[in-house]
Amino acid sequence: TCLIGGAAIAAPLIVSPLSASPRTEDARRLAAEIIVMKADAGQLFSGEPSKMHAEGLRARLRGGLALIPLLVRAARRDAGNWPKLDRERFNSIKAALSDEDGKRVIKGLDWLMSSYPFDTTGLLPADTSADAIRRAKSIHETYCSGCHDHPDLEVSRPAWNLFEAGKTAPLIEVAARLVIGVRGENMTAMDNPLRDSEMSALIGFYRTQKAEEE
Repeated sequence: TCLIGGAAIAAPLIVSPLSASPRTEDARRLAAEIIVMKADAGQLFSGEPSKMHAEGLRARLRGGLALIPLLVRAARRDAGNWPKLDRERFNSIKAALSDEDGKRVIKGLDWLMSSYPFDTTGLLPADTSADAIRRAKSIHETYCSGCHDHPDLEVSRPAWNLFEAGKTAPLIEVAARLVIGVRGENMTAMDNPLRDSEMSALIGFYRTQKAEEE
């Protein structure tokens, strides 16, 4: 079972003040999805991924963009202060992705991030207490290590090493990937089985610990 999908990047992410973020699961899922797409777009247009991995990133971005209108509607049911989706601006992001215009894609995702900010309450700062690290280690060994400790790089969407991602990606990106949770094909997702405290502990675990050698 994979808890964090996709490649992580170290580029900074700009997020609106948390006071503007409503506390609902739909709102948090939407905001997290946008942050992950921004990170994936940065990786895609950096020119670093292989052809196969680049196509996996494109597919994930296309799937994520397809979900955004549904997620916005769900989030606004409990977060009426959030704006309706500006369809013209949103469609320009999809057009930019089709045109391989990385600057326009990232600029559009920055607009989405400012419109629908991510609430990290309960997730950050990461919990690095001894008890949290013990709990996170158990969760990792049970749910994550099988796929992530030794990623299969011969597939288009590898389950990247979580310890590497935890130390190189911005913490808000790591938190967003954990919130999204288990991800399948075409951006389908199961309900996240983890509590906020467990995700906070995992962030601290990946940030401060090293993978155990076999």
